[in-house]
Amino acid sequence: MSDTATTTPMQRVTLRLGQIRVNENNVRQDLGLDERFLKSIAANGVKVPVVVLPLDEDTYELKMGHRRYFASRAAKETEQEQDAIEVPAYVLDPSLREAGEDFIDQLIENDDAFRRGLTELEQADALFGAVGAGMKQTRVAELTGRSRKEVSQAVKTAKTVGERTRAALAEAATYDLDLEVLGVLGEFDDDPAAVDRLLEAHSKGRFEFQVQWERDERTEQQARATVRPQLQAAGVRLAEDSDTLPPTAELLAELDGPDGEPMTAEAHSGCPGHVATWAENPQEPGEVDYFCTDPDHFGHRPPQEDAPETDGEGEGDVHPTEDVEETKPSEPSREYVKAGNKAYRAAEKARQAWLKDLIGRKTAPKPLAAFVTEQLLTCPKPVAQWTGDVGRHNLIKELTGYTTLAERAKSATPAKLTLLNFAVLAATFEKRMGEVRTWRTDRTARSSVYELSEIRSDARTWLTFLAEIGYPLSSVEQAITDDEPYQEDEPDPDDADGQAAEDTEDSQDGASAEDSDDAS
Repeated sequence: MSDTATTTPMQRVTLRLGQIRVNENNVRQDLGLDERFLKSIAANGVKVPVVVLPLDEDTYELKMGHRRYFASRAAKETEQEQDAIEVPAYVLDPSLREAGEDFIDQLIENDDAFRRGLTELEQADALFGAVGAGMKQTRVAELTGRSRKEVSQAVKTAKTVGERTRAALAEAATYDLDLEVLGVLGEFDDDPAAVDRLLEAHSKGRFEFQVQWERDERTEQQARATVRPQLQAAGVRLAEDSDTLPPTAELLAELDGPDGEPMTAEAHSGCPGHVATWAENPQEPGEVDYFCTDPDHFGHRPPQEDAPETDGEGEGDVHPTEDVEETKPSEPSREYVKAGNKAYRAAEKARQAWLKDLIGRKTAPKPLAAFVTEQLLTCPKPVAQWTGDVGRHNLIKELTGYTTLAERAKSATPAKLTLLNFAVLAATFEKRMGEVRTWRTDRTARSSVYELSEIRSDARTWLTFLAEIGYPLSSVEQAITDDEPYQEDEPDPDDADGQAAEDTEDSQDGASAEDSDDAS
């Protein structure tokens, strides 16, 4: 070991910490000795040499590497042990230094404009590379100051984020994504269009919603791939696009069967007009709705005086779907409704996941207490209607993670109590918004759902407050808060334009479109 240095511009030596004195002119106020850095130094020692200037024959002043110096000392308990720690060092030549150079060196070494840390993906690649080279994940975790779980997640992410996704990241110049986001991108690495949508949503602050939407879509498509051959084997025609159904088509559930009960798919299976289409509001992925293309024509109702005459060319003929009339302008298309329902359900899942995270915190956002108090004092319909509901109790358990909320409240801090009270109100508003047609403004929905305008009003109150405390509204939620028709991803914009125009006509007497609920 060399304890001294010759007067060359820079010489690499090994020094004991006891030989090094801290620079009194160091401008750094916060060393930032986080746990990961301390663990890494304890496991690896100092890998990057510190830089020193000789003071005398056996003593040096530290110029660069104060964080490494103090992290090394933190690895041992006694001063004697700390002084004995050896570190690599570069020794500067004092004769080549000019006044003030110490400060310039500190600026250059630590200025973010001159230094670039590895991105999360680059770090994941490094961890993956170490494991791929044969190092155990436990050892990687020990040497890098990470947990075993963090290393495992990073390795999985580096493995799943393929070249197409990496190219998309480079094209979008997106390098600041964390491992959680990168892991989701890896999940959809086989679907470049989904990756593009996710990146766009991330740039707009709507990533969580888009993730849920993409997962629901993938699950739905996988389920449909299973259902299609089943329908084919059963001899059931499938209308992939429900808007191709003729205007005479009606849901079997709205028709009377032979026994006077609603028509079942089994009872109707022999009808030439029997057809299935993907459900408008599926409860399970791949669910279908069954229709009869023309109940009057196929004799499922007594003939009406104004029933259209047939040409008599065979009662078994199925009306072709290619020449069907357009959907009535007063009603939204079925595909538009499906898209809106899907967006609404995805938003609901993402929103409740966000609420669960919020309620799980130790401290509450400042506006929370005032909101809780206001709602309890005014007792709006959601609070009055759902406070004692069994479903609300189940939702509270999901949002809080507690099965016995009253017991948890006994030991909760004041801040946590605010969050628990908020959880109760959150459950009431979420239950109020459980009606999937809350997003709709069309006359058909308003006439089908009792007090839909009031439900939308309560939804606006709730979503507006969530946005104020940081929740990123999805497009369908934003449409509700703006009290406008939902437009995004609409299959037929003209249809919605007609619908909006009709709503405007309905309200020309000065009342809002939704105020006509009772009239319809």
